[in-house]
Amino acid sequence: MLAIDQRPPIFNIIKQKKKNYNFDDVVTFKKHITQNLSKHSSAILMDPVYSIPNLIHISKSNGLIVTLEDHVFEEKGKGRYSKNIKNWTVEKIKKIGGDAVKVLAWYRPDADEKSIEHQKKYIATIGKECEKYDIPFLLELLVYPFKNEIGYSKDYKEQLYKNHNHVIDSVKEFSKAKYKVDIFKLESPVDSSQLQNSKFTKATEDAFKELSKATRDIPWVMLSSGMSKNSFYNCLKLAYKNGASGYLAGRTIWLDAFKDYPNYKKITQNLRDESANYVKKLHRLTKKM
Repeated sequence: MLAIDQRPPIFNIIKQKKKNYNFDDVVTFKKHITQNLSKHSSAILMDPVYSIPNLIHISKSNGLIVTLEDHVFEEKGKGRYSKNIKNWTVEKIKKIGGDAVKVLAWYRPDADEKSIEHQKKYIATIGKECEKYDIPFLLELLVYPFKNEIGYSKDYKEQLYKNHNHVIDSVKEFSKAKYKVDIFKLESPVDSSQLQNSKFTKATEDAFKELSKATRDIPWVMLSSGMSKNSFYNCLKLAYKNGASGYLAGRTIWLDAFKDYPNYKKITQNLRDESANYVKKLHRLTKKM
């Protein structure tokens, strides 16, 4: 499955070349990914602000997954607080023909109690709504650095030196029946730097086994966190070995193609060549394993 619901990561690429981004810049960016890569994917993940109104008709994917959470989150003390995009609901996603609701929730089991309670309640409420409207609930969990930790950032990127127990314990919590999660979108339990070559340490192998066990047999797919193509390929090998059902990835697939931004002639060529070939490589691995 292909993710094009990213917001800050795309804003940042545009801002590197221009002073700022506007609505049309973001739509054009996402449009090129959709036109060139959706045909290779079984489903596409879209956001309701830029993608849904403009790109739904050009997607060649069979499935449509729709984002519910706002990319702007509140941060207080040691904790993050998620919320829905304004005026956006599970019911609306169902009404426009979405096949699943996707929610990204920042979560750390050692965060402030208030933050933990807020995130639990937020996710449980969405689970109930998805059950009410009979639509699958796809939950993405991400751990994050506190303000006093190395590599602190509010960016949507993998936490440096993350504690693999934080990842696993988060999954253990939300695989409880009360949250009504139908499918997990999970990050690697180990730093992507440990996945650069396919000779895995025992600790890395064990971490993926624990991750799989934590899902309590709820189907799960891997997210890419923008890791290198090589790391993600190796990550999928380990995930599939431990029962993952597939992947839902964005930046790892298409980010390199935008190195020539805003030259869309070159970008289109990059998407059709490098990106499409990489997706086909992932498909072969997925089919094989």
